[in-house]
Amino acid sequence: MKIMTSSAPIALTKATPDADSRPGWPAFKDPLLSEAAGGFLAPRPDFGVERLAEVLREGWGLSGRLTDLGGERDCNTGVALEDGRRLVLKIFSPDDSDRVRQFQHQVMVHLEGRGLGLTPKIYRTRDGALETVVTDGEGARFHAVLIDLMPGQPPQPDGSAAQQRMIGRGIAELHGALRDLDCPAANRVLLWDQMNAPRLREAAEMVEDRALRRRILGGMDHVEQRLPALAALPAQLIHNDLSQSNMLVRDDDPLALSGIFDFGDMVIAPRINDIAIAATYFTLPDRPLAPQLARIVAGYEEVIALGDDELAALPDAMLARMLLRMVIPLWRSALFPANRAYLLRHFDTGRALAEHVLPPEGGPGRAPFAFNRSHLDTLCHD
Repeated sequence: MKIMTSSAPIALTKATPDADSRPGWPAFKDPLLSEAAGGFLAPRPDFGVERLAEVLREGWGLSGRLTDLGGERDCNTGVALEDGRRLVLKIFSPDDSDRVRQFQHQVMVHLEGRGLGLTPKIYRTRDGALETVVTDGEGARFHAVLIDLMPGQPPQPDGSAAQQRMIGRGIAELHGALRDLDCPAANRVLLWDQMNAPRLREAAEMVEDRALRRRILGGMDHVEQRLPALAALPAQLIHNDLSQSNMLVRDDDPLALSGIFDFGDMVIAPRINDIAIAATYFTLPDRPLAPQLARIVAGYEEVIALGDDELAALPDAMLARMLLRMVIPLWRSALFPANRAYLLRHFDTGRALAEHVLPPEGGPGRAPFAFNRSHLDTLCHD
């Protein structure tokens, strides 16, 4: 599978608003950042409860008790049916193209067919379609889907070996189910793709903390040098956002993974990127990182074996993700100061973990720890 790296050309899916000409918005040279700036301005769909009830009735022939579930970009509404089922009526952000939406629908249909049991079902409309068109009071067109509201609770990272192994197993099971899905729309360039981390240099220049800015730029230097090696690793369609916000465990068993959802950031990339992403959320910054990473990898290898070259590249993939986790929220908080507290709610935890992977200030642009199979052999017998 082809990985879209920083050297790949960007094909903008639509004309973006002149976002970066607003006061305080830099004029980015890289179209990846310009497109992202336009996406930040896309309004969240806003519909009243009566209109949402109409959409549910006209689209799927259903009625139920509606509850606003919030959402940063999309309008998400909980639906409680009389028969006890719990569903989500999702109205997509207008920034999502037809191609992107249909890609997400295809993934959910595929995973349901594979019988993974961890992903939500998407319900067809009365006309047999996977989505329906919704118009607002001004005639603007949006698109809605109806999916399962999966039971369970978000896993709370506790640093335990059992939880970390569970996360690794769940990632591998998802990868196994996705391995044979061939979807051209997955070949896309995303802001949140680790393979594009060096392209955020212009945004990194906005980081006010000069010491942190130098370390971030040093990290980008290292990742850029490592991109050819990362791009040569086994790649497939990955979730690309495996945090506790997009996973569920059973109410009665916090070590039983029960759900994986939100497929909006999926992309073809090195499969270890999903492991690295999860490791940035399910490891604790006040404990040695290598043993915790080893447990996640050990769980993954209960299902799918990894190559030694993949293990060695995991620190680089983690560094790339941490660069994104620091730069993008800081960038957005500078553009939207009124929403700063919300946008930076996880920043301190992320920065503490980044100390394990960021180059030291004034030091070479390299990841400060190595990882290999010896960590599995000596540290995973717990």
